[in-house]
Amino acid sequence: MLLLAPLLVPTALAGMYSVPPEGARVVTMLVCPNDPDCAAEADWVNDARPDDIVVGVDSLLALNVMQGGDSVSRSETFAASLDTALVAIKAESWTDATKRLDEAQRALAGWTGAPTNQQLFTLYYLRAVVKLAQSKQAGEAFRQAAAVAWNRSVALPYDAEPYSSLYYTAVYHLLTEGLGTVELQPVPDTSYTLDGVELGEGPIQLSVFAGLHRLNATRRGTSDAWRTSLKVQAFRTSTATARPESSDDLGWLATGMVQAVEEHTLDGEITTLLRDWCEHYALAEVHILVAEPAVDPFADPTAQNPEAAFGLRGVTYDPKLRRFTGE
Repeated sequence: MLLLAPLLVPTALAGMYSVPPEGARVVTMLVCPNDPDCAAEADWVNDARPDDIVVGVDSLLALNVMQGGDSVSRSETFAASLDTALVAIKAESWTDATKRLDEAQRALAGWTGAPTNQQLFTLYYLRAVVKLAQSKQAGEAFRQAAAVAWNRSVALPYDAEPYSSLYYTAVYHLLTEGLGTVELQPVPDTSYTLDGVELGEGPIQLSVFAGLHRLNATRRGTSDAWRTSLKVQAFRTSTATARPESSDDLGWLATGMVQAVEEHTLDGEITTLLRDWCEHYALAEVHILVAEPAVDPFADPTAQNPEAAFGLRGVTYDPKLRRFTGE
């Protein structure tokens, strides 16, 4: 896990605040897909948007790790929260079920380890059940549950109607839309786990349902762990190479934030991190800004105009309404 000491000091480092300063209501979260630390981009973005309070995505991790404890406690919290959520669902206590599922999601977000396939499926399936019971759109949640159950060896944790029928409908739709391919490149002495299913060492190629998948890797004989969110599309190939010398949480977050800008949606774990962060710092609005090298091959990276060096695109997140809008 990342070291926290430099993250918890709310002073500007390399053009960015490590956490939102006291009293801030609106901040800009800088995301750099090709440079997760934003070492090169931060000063340029400050020049381009001098009135913005610019914060790095590592602030999300710092808060979560500070509040969540170590890997063992997160694993225990995750399992216990799923159990209590199921009890609440059977009692039709939907508010309590939501709270327990939020606890499970929060523990999962800060844990580089791999839950079992059944646990991961249970989390998404119960999310869908609660959404539907509260008269919310649950189709995507059922699809996500089906996506992580691509090995089809899971048991429905709650098989009452209409929930089970809607789940099997999601499975049918994913099958008819077509499978995607995952290619995992070999890394010495490193084993992969996809959605809690142990796959062994690469090279590996397999077919899975389209959707977001949790990919973990561990290095034999060490405590090195790594994870990422892997987006798979039907009839396309997604390739990944583990870097178990690092938990790569910043890279995982950067990938998710780019998804927010492109699709106005977020992986469930990152959604929980972002909502907790906004609540903790009493933020009214967050501008998620992606900075990437400029497409123009003649751009001068030493120019005074920062947008000559980096292309900037973003969305606005409203934590009260829990939705994204384009900038």
